[in-house]
Amino acid sequence: MLQDQQGKIKKISDILDRIMIVLAGSVITALVIEYGFYINEIVKRILHQFNSIVIFYFVFFNLSKLVLNPNPLSYLRKKWIEFLLTFLIIIQSIGFLFYIREPQTIDIKTLTRIYIASAQIYLTLDIALKTVRYSQRLIQKSIHPTRLLTFSFLLLISLGTLLLLLPKATHNGISLIDALFTATSAVCVTGLIVVDTGTYFTRFGQFIIMVLIQLGGLGIMTFTTFFAILLNGGIGIKERVFLSEIFSEKNLSKISSTIIRILFLTFSIEAVGAILLYHFLPDPMFKNESEKIFCSIFHSISAFCNAGFSTFSNNLIDIKNNIPAIIAIATLFILGGLGFLVLSELIEKPFLKAIRRIKFLRNKIAPQKVVLSLHSKLTIYTTAILIISGTVILLLLEFNNTLKNETLLSKIAHAFFQAVTPRTAGFNTIDISKIGITTSLFIMLLMWIGASPGSTGGGIKTTSFALIVLKISSMVTGKERVEIFNKQISEESISRAFVSALLSVLFILTATFALTITEKNLNFIDTFFEVVSAFGTVGLSRGITQDLTIFGKLIIIMMMFIGRIGPLAFSFALFGKIEKRNYEFQKESVLVT
Repeated sequence: MLQDQQGKIKKISDILDRIMIVLAGSVITALVIEYGFYINEIVKRILHQFNSIVIFYFVFFNLSKLVLNPNPLSYLRKKWIEFLLTFLIIIQSIGFLFYIREPQTIDIKTLTRIYIASAQIYLTLDIALKTVRYSQRLIQKSIHPTRLLTFSFLLLISLGTLLLLLPKATHNGISLIDALFTATSAVCVTGLIVVDTGTYFTRFGQFIIMVLIQLGGLGIMTFTTFFAILLNGGIGIKERVFLSEIFSEKNLSKISSTIIRILFLTFSIEAVGAILLYHFLPDPMFKNESEKIFCSIFHSISAFCNAGFSTFSNNLIDIKNNIPAIIAIATLFILGGLGFLVLSELIEKPFLKAIRRIKFLRNKIAPQKVVLSLHSKLTIYTTAILIISGTVILLLLEFNNTLKNETLLSKIAHAFFQAVTPRTAGFNTIDISKIGITTSLFIMLLMWIGASPGSTGGGIKTTSFALIVLKISSMVTGKERVEIFNKQISEESISRAFVSALLSVLFILTATFALTITEKNLNFIDTFFEVVSAFGTVGLSRGITQDLTIFGKLIIIMMMFIGRIGPLAFSFALFGKIEKRNYEFQKESVLVT
């Protein structure tokens, strides 16, 4: 009897779940139609009525599931956000019914708009929660982190492409290949463009690009894990092991706090950057206040995520003499390119140590030990060497070329900016198509090196480049081990650095070879530059991106994707197979010279 009753309850629960899934899909469609298409008032009214029906079902669904559950208190704790939304809907509905009877106290149309907008927010949040819960199920399955990471980027690119194809995203429409190219460039934080971001896309389209940059820069797994922590109060052991491989965190107990710190650091730096840019950018550049605010936020996110997208038609050339704004943007993408582990050790820990001196905060903050790890030291030293040497070399190479008409201070500032931007930022204050061949080759080297591990940038990474140089140096000088800062580097790290570099060269040469076939009218140096820029997720171009054929654009799209995932991770996602062998063959040397 009890089993029959439980079976009936399960059937009812399954039916409710299926209806909710269908309605969730319908809500997404309704939201896309309302905000992505140009529709008349009748269609809009029908969509709003549909949203109201779904809202009432949402309340009915959650209350029914609570009643049907054998342990309602446990279910309530597990689904506390859904029930918080349910409570808010009930309160708002009661308020709406109360005020609608007294039309003189409030405008009914305004109240209705507020109610519909709130309903849409509730439904969007509910769908987002279901997506997060589904992603947790995927993590619990036996899927390798690199494959799931690759899939998440593909999914985001596909979604971004569809959103950019919406009529309200552009002024005059966009082709499928251009929408795919733009979405890939945004998600892979590259910055290569086939259409002008500032004039071709509407504010809605630019907003989509900005969101894609933010999600692509930090990774979908960062956000879904954060919401999973928020929903469930933590994550399981299996999820921790899975995420430890993605975030390179050996201590499983620190995974949750690591992700929260990443988001906090990111949004804090981006907020400060947006405020500074709002202050430095001149008012005459914008039509109104809202455009200036949006532009400041857009460029702050784009800079920190090393995306290189700009709402200005000539990138940053029009504000090249605004030195404070240029320095602010450069600082943002340098910080974004250092990696979150380095940022934590450089900024977060010293900050917490400083505020811990305040009496009433002393017991609330754990003692902070500000010691730079080997990774951070190597990253900072390599970055500093690349910035200083890059600035000097670019200043000398372009002194009488693109920097010819600038003052000495401006020449140094632009040389500095162009020395740091190739390492995956993609912004430019000078016309890249006019720089010399020698400068182009040097910039290609910087683009190939890229940013640092754990950052928003691409390339083979600064630490890989440093390890390769150190290994070559040790072999030339006859040393058996690679040592730096009184530490010995593991052979595994050195092997990964060499494999990553060799794979990157293989991918770059293959893509360049393919482009010389599809783009026969283009200059070789321009083609090679474009490929390296795409792999490094930089976004600098010698002006050929818009002239690429469909096949050429597809090749660059693939290179941007490989550059963002990483050549080693991409190769493993395609061909990798984990094998554990409990035996070893006899070792034997092979002549190589």
